[in-house]
Amino acid sequence: MRLGISTACFYPEQTDQALLRLQQADVPLVEIFLNTFSELGDAFVSRLQSQLAQYGTNVSQLHPFSSAMETFFFATDYGPRYEDGLALYRHYFSVCRRLGASRLVLHGQAVHSAYPFELYCSHYSRLRREGRLYGIEVLQENVVRCKTGYPEQVRQMRAYTGDDVGFVLDTKQLRRAGVPLPEMLQAMGDKIRHIHISDAGTKGDCLPPGDGTEDFAPLVQHLAQIRFSGDCIIELYRDGFGDIHDLLRGLACLKALFA
Repeated sequence: MRLGISTACFYPEQTDQALLRLQQADVPLVEIFLNTFSELGDAFVSRLQSQLAQYGTNVSQLHPFSSAMETFFFATDYGPRYEDGLALYRHYFSVCRRLGASRLVLHGQAVHSAYPFELYCSHYSRLRREGRLYGIEVLQENVVRCKTGYPEQVRQMRAYTGDDVGFVLDTKQLRRAGVPLPEMLQAMGDKIRHIHISDAGTKGDCLPPGDGTEDFAPLVQHLAQIRFSGDCIIELYRDGFGDIHDLLRGLACLKALFA
């Protein structure tokens, strides 16, 4: 397992500057969260490539800024819109390949969307196949405002896709959905490919690891059982920590946790 930190922690700081903060702190693995269309442009991506090469930084995963539009693009029977969504995400796949990221994360269909979930899963399956053409694995995250924020829909997705699915497990999203960690671990099983980790306690529900009272023992045990070989990334909101030293302490905590 590799451990790292997401550029999303510093939002709304610009993506390249957030990346630089992590690099200057000698963080060897990052998740890059793109925040707007211009960051898909060749000039910006080339700048990120140079920056990554200069510091020898590895990129775990790319997080698209269009997550909130995934119901619009992929939970629809409107063909031209669906094809436009596929075209946009092919662009993301190209960026992933240039930056050395092997995964792209989806939030997917909104929890209140009436579109048949089975059809969304079919669209996910096509997007997953498209990603493979670029060497990219498309992963579905558990997000409180989306269908797969809940174990029953995760189990349904596994069935609807013939178990050709990969998941991002996000611990803060579990808390906000009121879902116990063991329940989601059971639902995702051995299909967990990536982890967004945070802690929780009296100071908030999205803190650096070690700053709260979360019991991570079930997670550690489950990952050992499934021989997890993905990455574990600290992904927080900016009001969940003071400065980068808090993130580095959290990274040290993870190293001890998963030693």
